[in-house]
Amino acid sequence: MPLGKRPPLPLILSANDLLDGTVVYRTEGGWSEHLGSAVVAEDEAGALALEQALLASERGEEVIAAELIPVTVDAEGRIGPSHYRARIRALGPTVRTDLGPQAQGENAHVSL
Repeated sequence: MPLGKRPPLPLILSANDLLDGTVVYRTEGGWSEHLGSAVVAEDEAGALALEQALLASERGEEVIAAELIPVTVDAEGRIGPSHYRARIRALGPTVRTDLGPQAQGENAHVSL
């Protein structure tokens, strides 16, 4: 049963690590700091599975503030958050480009 109104497909599940606040994404094996390894729900079954992972995250002690995020997937398979706030979270601090994924050259395909 769906949780209610959800963002349009395709979707990923994002949260913050409970211990250090790092932005993390739901993968097949748990949580990862790498956007590119996120599970992308492209159909109803995938969306329901992510909703179940969201519910489980609320009961767990690994992450906080889990939310479903609408994304785009380009021809090369790279994931890009659709919402401005999610793009900022994927890149890292806007005032310190020497920190976060942007400092490591990750998610360079995500533009603000």
